[in-house]
Order: sequence, then structure tokens, then C-alpha cells
Amino acid sequence: MPKDLVQTIEITHVLPCLADPAKIRFHANASADLAEILPYLNATIKGAIYNPHLPALTLTKGERMICLHQRLITGAKIDDVEDARAVCDWLKDLINGTWEKRADIEPSYDRRERLTPLVIYKLLPRTNCRRCNTPTCLAFATELAHERIGIMQCPTLFEGDHTDRRRLLLQLLADAGYDIPDAFRPSADAR
Repeated sequence: MPKDLVQTIEITHVLPCLADPAKIRFHANASADLAEILPYLNATIKGAIYNPHLPALTLTKGERMICLHQRLITGAKIDDVEDARAVCDWLKDLINGTWEKRADIEPSYDRRERLTPLVIYKLLPRTNCRRCNTPTCLAFATELAHERIGIMQCPTLFEGDHTDRRRLLLQLLADAGYDIPDAFRPSADAR
């Protein structure tokens, strides 16, 4: 039976969250160097952002932002200390489960970067119709760039004469690792 990579993740600091004053952030130390597992996590966690030069991997769990470094783990937008402990337990299971299956996973050393809101905005219909429940198309682009909203929440993009914009934006999102429905993946988009 394979040995777990991480035995413990110990919370060392609890601080006020800078992004949301009603939440906390934390720093924790992993009992093992995580550098070797990060490319495997990068290959399996949809939407993760990997920087092989640090090395570091940033991911989200719900609205929580989590960053894994070699031994340091940080979390933001955490509800409370109990939630921080639950996130650390979840991470330990995720890391050890991935470590156990690493022989079956092709590691990814690709660096995924978020798209900027302006790049997305230029490909939206730019009607400010508010059908997506955001005040403007730029606000929608910002939410989409940070993966807090999905592309399907812009119905106008999927109507009318937006075929070229839609195809280009969907390809851009797919190439950057954003979640788009299989039915609208550029390879399946015959429109």
C-alpha cells in the first residue's frame, strides 16, 4: 500500500480576510514538500492555475481561494477556523489520493493563466442587456474571468449574429482551461 505523501497540515496563522471582512484567511504548513505532486494536481483539478517556476498551484473550493506552495498552504475567504480545518482535511485527502494514483496520471507542467476581463469583454455581444444578472457586459467579463459565473449565463451570445464571437470566445476559454459545456466545445461547434 502506497505511503501517504502528507501526514499533517498544521494551521499556523489565522488572519482577517482581505477580500471579505466577514471571513478569515489562514496559513498552514504541510508535513511534506508538495512540489512533486503539484503537476499531478494541475492535471486533475479543473480550473487550477499552476506556476512551475515558484512552484505553486492555486485552486478554488466553492468561493474559497487556496494556494499550495512547497510546504506552505494559504487559504482565503474561509468561513471560520472550523472551515479552515475542514479545508486542510480535504486538501490532505486530495493530495494523498492524487499521490496514490500518480502512476495513472499524466502530470501537467503547463502554466494556466486567467484570461483578463478586457480580452473576454471584446468577444461578448456588448449589449449590456443584463440578461446575465450583471449590470454590464464588462461586469460579466470580470465575473467570467474569475470563474464566478459561467459562459452559459450570457444568452445573448448564443443568439443572433454572434457566431464568430461565440466560436472565438469558446475556443479561448477552452484553451485557457475554463469550464464550458461539452455541447459548445469548439470542436463540437459546427455553427
